[in-house]
Amino acid sequence: MNTPYIITGPRRRHCRCRECGARQVKAKHPQEYTRRIRCKRCHRFDTLRIDQWADRRGWRYQTCYCDGYHFPHRVRSTWCFHNPDYPIHEERRYIA
Repeated sequence: MNTPYIITGPRRRHCRCRECGARQVKAKHPQEYTRRIRCKRCHRFDTLRIDQWADRRGWRYQTCYCDGYHFPHRVRSTWCFHNPDYPIHEERRYIA
């Protein structure tokens, strides 16, 4: 049985263009914008739709905020401190 997703507060929406298939992320649902939005790749208006697969995926659960990168990144990426193959700098890994 599928459980419904509970959405609280503002949420970024993963979109895909119907014409060129490009992906992009918007702050709101494409229908909630008062001005017409355009695709950043093909520059056509009103062609964005919600990408259901990407929107359901738990991207936020895979986000890490360690000091390996200066921006939020995916857990266990190349320079993430939680990567088991990270270069051996144990003194850098546990700096608080």
